[in-house]
Amino acid sequence: MTFVLLILCNQIYHSTLLAAEAYSSPSIIMSHRTQDGRVIIDDYREAYYWLKQNTPPDAKIMSWWDYGYQITGMANRTVLVDNNTWNNTHIATVGKAFSSTEEEGYQIAKFMGANYMLVIFGGLTNFSGDDIAKFMWIIRIAGKYKNLLQTVYSCRVSVDQRGQLLQQRQL
Repeated sequence: MTFVLLILCNQIYHSTLLAAEAYSSPSIIMSHRTQDGRVIIDDYREAYYWLKQNTPPDAKIMSWWDYGYQITGMANRTVLVDNNTWNNTHIATVGKAFSSTEEEGYQIAKFMGANYMLVIFGGLTNFSGDDIAKFMWIIRIAGKYKNLLQTVYSCRVSVDQRGQLLQQRQL
């Protein structure tokens, strides 16, 4: 019984340490441990600083709604959508711009009055919270537009050893 209690206490202590590590740092500054020590990833703050220094004060930024408050607060720029946007059509239109061809996305951004578009890409740092990781949710939200079918982006493809298409099945 004492052994089980000791294991449970150890688990609680370990979980508390992990939670403290995960949730104690600011959300826009991330850290990563390597063999050489800790690496600080400060890309968000640097991007917002770049927007503040290199765009006109009246610039409108199109980004996914997750970054709206941060852009407004740190870059002092107007955003098209943020975490308080209640107009689902507005968010869906931004999602359509992100999931369309470059030409169509540009036309949508221009129509909405955007001067700049911010897209978060974490490929080189293996950041799993970038806009590519959120892409299926962007598609689902933008799915109110009937010509933007979610099935275009979500299908399972089977190929043979030579890379020839055997079958395509919708998820």
